Formats: sequence, C-alpha cells, structure tokens
Amino acid sequence: MTSFQPVWGHGLELSSGQREPIYELLTPFQDLPREITGRTVWKKEELQKNPDRWIRHFSSNEVKQIEQAIQGVEEGKLLLAEVNRSTFKLPSNLQAILAQVRDELINGIGFIVLRGLPVASWTTRQASIAYLGIGSYIGRRVSQNRLGHMLGHVKDLAEGKEINGEGRIYRTHKAQTYHTDESDIVGLLCLHQAMSGGESQVVSTHQIYNVLRKEQPDVLEQLCIPHWFYDRKGETSEGENEWMRTPGYYYYHGKLSMKWDSYYVGALQRFWEAGSLPEYTDAQREAIKVMEETCQRLCLEMTLEQGDIQFVTNTHNLHARSAYQDAADPTKKRWLQRLWLATSEEEGGWPLPFADSRYAKRGGVQVNKTPESYPLEAE
Repeated sequence: MTSFQPVWGHGLELSSGQREPIYELLTPFQDLPREITGRTVWKKEELQKNPDRWIRHFSSNEVKQIEQAIQGVEEGKLLLAEVNRSTFKLPSNLQAILAQVRDELINGIGFIVLRGLPVASWTTRQASIAYLGIGSYIGRRVSQNRLGHMLGHVKDLAEGKEINGEGRIYRTHKAQTYHTDESDIVGLLCLHQAMSGGESQVVSTHQIYNVLRKEQPDVLEQLCIPHWFYDRKGETSEGENEWMRTPGYYYYHGKLSMKWDSYYVGALQRFWEAGSLPEYTDAQREAIKVMEETCQRLCLEMTLEQGDIQFVTNTHNLHARSAYQDAADPTKKRWLQRLWLATSEEEGGWPLPFADSRYAKRGGVQVNKTPESYPLEAE
C-alpha cells in the first residue's frame, strides 16, 4: 500500500485537466495488452453479491471522532479553504481506514461508498467541513469549473442549456451519460435524495476493454485512436481552443486509463457547422453507440442515501446518473456536494501521459488565474 505523504508547497502549479495528452507517449493499439487483469478489473455480479467490498459503514464511535474533528475546525474559526489533514485531525484508526480506502481507489476496484454520516443533524457548513476533511485524506482538491469551485454542488438549477456548450448537465435534472471527470477521483456527498430517480451507475473501463477486445475489437480500436474531440464548454483560458483532442483509452507505463464522455464528444455540432473540426466517421458514431450500450450492460447501479460519500476513480471507471424528479418543496431538492481530487504520480497516483502528471494538483478545470472558491450553495 502506498502511503499518502503530502508535500505542501511543492508542485502546486496551476493545471487543467482539459488538456491534450503528449501524443508520442501513447502506445499504439497493436501494442496494447490482450487482456487487463488484476485488482482493477471487476464485474457487477461479483460486487452485487459482496457489497462489503464497496460499502463501508462508519461506526457510532467513528462518527463521534469525525464530529470532534468538525468541532476543532469550528472552534478554530477556520475557513473552508483551510480544512485539510493538518486542521481536520482524525485519530490513527480512522487515518488507517482512509489509507485503505485510498489504496482501493487508486489500485483496486476504484470506487467506494462511505455510509453513515448524520448530515441531517448537521449544518451545511458542518457537513462541508466533514466532507472536505475526509477528502483531504484521499487527495488534493482541484477546481471543478470556470468559477474556481473547489466545493461543488450537484443540483438542478433549471438552466435549460444542455446543448452545444451552453452549460453542464450536472446542473440539471437530466440523466448523465457514462463519463470521466477532469480529475483522478470524483467524490459526492449526498445531502438530500431526489423524490425519485437519480440512481448512480459505475462501470469498470478495464472490464469494458476486455469485453470489447473479445466481442468487437474494431470498436475498441476506434476508442484507442486519438481522433476524438471534447467540447470544453467554454471553460477556456485566453488563447486556448474550445476543444481538445484525445483517444478514449490510453496505455502508458503499464496502466490503461480512459478519458471519455459521450455527451462531450457528441456536442460538437456548432464546430462541425463552422468547419472547425472534422465530422465523425460512421465507425466513430458506431463506437459511441456500442460504448454506451456496453456501459449499461456491465454497470453496477446504486442509490446514494443521505449521508453517503461516494468516491469514484476516473482512471479506470466511468460513472453516470439516471434522470430524477425533485419534490415541489425547494428545501427538499436533490443536493450533492462534489469534490475533484488529485492523486499525483509523486503521491502514489498513476503515471499519465499528460504534462501535469507530476504536479501535486494535476487536472481540474482552471480558467486563467481564477481563485479558489468554496460556496455553501449551488451558484
């Protein structure tokens, strides 16, 4: 197990996960392994039978220890930005548990649900402190959008701007397709459940790779070619393109990672109409279709309960969400807090074929020099 030893003040350069890989570092399809094996490969049937592999319940004593850490932050009158491993002090037993969680996220199945936080009896600030504090034992926080949100909020804001780069789907009630985020790990804390719907799905990209290698290797090859374009949703710094080019799968230093979002690779109509990007071939369109169908076939579905924290590793899992309906009472709307966390190469994370692989805070969505922000409500 790799110990997470923070190196504060080192490698904290501004980064952005919305970057293209270093193409010469990518392994060509013909040289990729025939099969991925090991701890990172999982099947939904196995995990359905063994929920203890991915659900971890906090004991009443552990909850008390977390509440004592919250109290320490409150008594110190600290800002949310100041909540970290040194200020959110957990006893050795909880530190050891979170070290095991971190190892499972990076080197194992790549997702977990931590269950049992009594958020209904906490203020929003107290829940945020607990979430930021626990998250700090997993990785380093990175920005999630152009506003510099380090503490994000997944809530229906009725934007009505889901097409052609006008907005982000997590700010609506619509279903999200299978995707990775621009960080090593994404975390969600459930503050309120939806009235109906909103189930979470997770699928192993290594299992998808193995299945496609056997069933449709032509589709798998399409996913390994760097001819996919991602709409950056206008979250760009000065002088940057509105899109990025990347393969779906990339193999580097013996690790198979994935960067995928059928919504982002498909929302390119305005670029096609302007002649800025080549339109997808029939083979690419078929790959998008097969990929979504395969995800639906192989995924594990779960319902996040109030007080659950779900962590999903983006290197070797995709995640999605079903559409949902909120209650009429605005105080009971579905509400999740979100973290994007970095686990750099130097801190036990996977080496990646990106220029920021060794940054302590790699990935994220950094626009110009927008400062960090920790809102307590969706905005």
